[in-house]
Order: sequence, then structure tokens, then C-alpha cells
Amino acid sequence: MIDGDAQRGVGNVGAGRLVVPDERWEQGSDFHLTFETGGTVLPWSLLPHTLWGSGRDALRALVAWGRSVHRWRRILVPTYYCHEVIEPLFGELEVSSYEHAPTSPATSPVDASNGDVVLVVALFGMPPAPAVAGRAVVIEDHTHDPLSSWSADSRADYAFASLRKTLPLPDGGVLWSPRGLDIAPERPVTLDHDRAAFQRLWAMTLKRHYLGGGQVTKEEFRSLAIDGERGMSQGDISGISSFSLSRLPTMPAASWRSARAVNLRAFRAALGELPAVTVLDAPFAATLVFDTPRLRDRVRDSLIAARIYPSVLWSLDEPVVSGVPASHVELARCILSIHCDYRYDPADMARVARAIRNVLGAL
Repeated sequence: MIDGDAQRGVGNVGAGRLVVPDERWEQGSDFHLTFETGGTVLPWSLLPHTLWGSGRDALRALVAWGRSVHRWRRILVPTYYCHEVIEPLFGELEVSSYEHAPTSPATSPVDASNGDVVLVVALFGMPPAPAVAGRAVVIEDHTHDPLSSWSADSRADYAFASLRKTLPLPDGGVLWSPRGLDIAPERPVTLDHDRAAFQRLWAMTLKRHYLGGGQVTKEEFRSLAIDGERGMSQGDISGISSFSLSRLPTMPAASWRSARAVNLRAFRAALGELPAVTVLDAPFAATLVFDTPRLRDRVRDSLIAARIYPSVLWSLDEPVVSGVPASHVELARCILSIHCDYRYDPADMARVARAIRNVLGAL
């Protein structure tokens, strides 16, 4: 999701101006276009799997299919989860919650019964939790690290991931069954989704030219990316675009994941131990938990002023499902995510860590 400050346009740079290195953090989680190649064996390659327009579409398709074919009645979702993903599920099943957050490991299994479906999430790429008791169907969300050992060794009934969260693709989601079960059949690409995917692809292309010093303004690719993101979150369930379908098998996804791990270690080493902030042991990104929302926001504003654009992954201020503890709402206000993927190197990550240390040292 595009960070709010990036949407509004912070520090626009005129066309043709040379780009400073920090501007590679522009646009939050959006990648610029790249054509590096080197195929990777994906965890779902030899299992029944289908490809979708997004991870959200993959989950929606699975739930609709499960209700129709297997008479699923209710889905239980974690209280710390993106509620924009949960909201469309209300049209298919009864939706309930169970308590789980990345800072409070589950101590007991989720108690579910026959006809229930439990959504278990590998939050920020950490091990999927909690365990599930009873005869419920288990669906795992591996969006934040689809190539992890947790994903490869999963024994869940079903699993899915949004591909565009960790790979430079304009769209894409995958659904598979680690147990080799039948899964929801693919659907064609909808016209609205195809248009939204093209907008995002064009935004990625323009950003690549911008970062190379081309005659492109930030607003040109920002507005396209925002419109594409909005279009992708609406409408009917869709299949994957032809561009992402053809590009996915040729990406060096494993080496990119290794680069993220190296960068994350460099960031943690450079940041060191600081009061009032904790870094989660999570492979998706450098995930910082501040003691207060005010402190998180001050660090975020300072980084943006330095042209380093962190992400706030989601808010729980207006949850769509009941049972979300006030502590989880507060936690979402305290988390900040720093990208550490293949676009950067350890020196970049050390520079970002120093910027954070400088902010906290000045408070």
C-alpha cells in the first residue's frame, strides 16, 4: 500500500533533475521496473496452485469456492491483520476473530469446530501462528515471505500470498494447497483489474526512468500508482495480468530474498540497542515498534524530511471485525516498516539506521 505522505507528494523534484540516492525509498512498497532474470523454484511449483490478480483475490476466491463446494460456514481471522483484506469476506462467510499479534506469541491453539476455517498468518514473515485445535480447515497467509521455510514446509490445507508485496510485479497473488488438495479454479482477468495492473506497470516504468534522471516528475508515476492501487482493491475477483504471469517464472526471487536478509542484518547491526524502540525478528522488512505513537510519528516525519520513506502497513483504528483489543489498535499506531529489499545495499541500510539514531538522540 502506498504510504500516505507519498500519496500527497513530499518534496517533488522537477523533471530532469539528478536523483539523490535516498529517493530510492520513494513510493513506499512500490518497486520500480526491473528485468533481472534467474528462475527460482517456488514453494507451490509442484503443488496444485492457481494465480490471481492479488493475494486478496486469491483469498476471496478460495473462501467463495469453499462455501460453495465444502459448505464452509465461518472464518476466524487474527485480530492483528489488515482489515481491508477481511472486509470482502463478510459477503461469503460469518467472520469472527481470535486474538493474535506479532508482539504476543500465541500460548494456546485456536479452538475451532467442523465447518470453521481459520486464517493463520506469518505476520511480517515470522513463523505462522497460532496452532489450530479441532477439525477446522487451515489457511495460511505467506504474503510477507512467500519463499520462507515456513512456506516450503507448510502442512496447512491451503496457503496464499500476495506476490507484489515482495516482488517487482504490478499485480499478482498465488493460491496453493500444501497438502495437495483441490483448490479454487482460476478465473479470467477482469477488464477493471487489467486496467489497474497496467496503471501500476506504467507507474513502475516511469519511476525507473525518473530514478535514471529522465524527464519524468514524481507526480506522473505517483498518480498512476495511486489510481492503480485503488482500482486493484475494488471490483470482482480477477486472474493475474499477462505481464505478471509471464514475468514471475523468470525472476531471481531467491537471490532477492537473500539480499533482503543481508540488508536486514546490516540495519540491525547499525541501529544497535536503543531505548524506546524494538526491532522485530521479522524477515519482511526492518519492523520497528516504538514505545508510543507520538515517537513513531516523529521518527517517520524526520525520515520523510530526509527523503527516506518508511511504510505504515495498516491501521486498526476502525476494525471491521469485533474483538480487536485496544492494545492491538495501539500497537498498529506504534509500528514502522523500513524496506530492505534488493534495491538497497548494506551501506544504504546503515545510513538509514544512523538517521533513526540521530532522530532518537535529538529527542
